[in-house]
Amino acid sequence: MYCAPLIIFTDLDGTLLDHHSYSWQAAQPALRQLRERGIPLILCTSKTAAEVSRLHSELELTTPFIVENGAAIILNPAEDSAHFFGTSHSELIDLVQQLRQERDYRFTGFSDMSVADVVAVTSLDADRAKLAKQRLCSEPILWEDDEEALQKFQQDLAEQNLQLLRGGRFYHVLSKDADKGTALRWLLANYPGKEGCSWHSIALGDGPNDQSMLEAADLAIVIPSATGLSPKPSNVTVIHAEEMGPIGWNRTLLEILK
Repeated sequence: MYCAPLIIFTDLDGTLLDHHSYSWQAAQPALRQLRERGIPLILCTSKTAAEVSRLHSELELTTPFIVENGAAIILNPAEDSAHFFGTSHSELIDLVQQLRQERDYRFTGFSDMSVADVVAVTSLDADRAKLAKQRLCSEPILWEDDEEALQKFQQDLAEQNLQLLRGGRFYHVLSKDADKGTALRWLLANYPGKEGCSWHSIALGDGPNDQSMLEAADLAIVIPSATGLSPKPSNVTVIHAEEMGPIGWNRTLLEILK
């Protein structure tokens, strides 16, 4: 018998969360339907586990969630169990700072910033900025050098088995073995479903760092980006939402759920 239970993977900033206010309230109708139908919702974000834990509770979710652009999966939030891909934050920072010193690259990472600095560049409040600094295996950076230096920096990172992903506000340094698509595929292979059935996955995102996640899903929903840097997924069925953030997220998912 054919069956394909639905599972939803979603980016947060600029997708489920408003780019400016970080509010998810406009998505309440679709969120309610997912909850009532028992459809798993997997948060997949560049945010830290500490940041997502609070939102996860607000949304009344019990599912695993993917953090730091796919560098880690929090499998059971209640038991604090996780699966990691690649380099730890402490190892990564040592390598990144060494490259900056040796090559004179100009950038500022989260580890260089005070809580007040993070507030200034993200518009997060101080409490959320503290949570954003609690990183496990990635480092957001503000690039302050030219394009040629950026290309060289990417090459230097690759030699250290690291990569640079473009997000909405920041570039993110993380293991070359980690991205949102890899985390999505791993979770689909290990997430319990209905016996004898494989999942039908939908992914929603608005930024270049969401592309691997969108391409790993059965259906990709591209939310218009407030930054103008939109993903361009290929080899997958794509729907383009008409509105930004949680308004577009809500309207598009409600249409699909019909």
